[in-house]
Amino acid sequence: MTPDGFAFPEDPEKLVITFDEGVPVAIDGETVTLPEAFQELNRRLGAFGLQGRGIYEGPAALALVSAYEELKKVSIGRVSGEACLVLHRGNAVVNSARDEHALYDFTTGATFDRSVA
Repeated sequence: MTPDGFAFPEDPEKLVITFDEGVPVAIDGETVTLPEAFQELNRRLGAFGLQGRGIYEGPAALALVSAYEELKKVSIGRVSGEACLVLHRGNAVVNSARDEHALYDFTTGATFDRSVA
């Protein structure tokens, strides 16, 4: 059973998921296998009350898909990079995503080198 909403931590927490070709390979810099990623995310997201629709005790899938989709927006070709999520009171919001090989830097607004296009 999900605990009362007032039992969740007051302060938001940041979480960084690293992907390599679309597969989560690290959480906050700690290397994980795919099953370990699901276990760790379910544990951490559950503490903040995140629930997936129809998957009430498995919020990791919802967070991984959200992070992956956001990373896909900045990636070219292979989806590799990092997505930062902010966890707070039942929500996991993707705050930022970055790919080292992206053609556009969203943090500075710098355009890409057209010679690589």
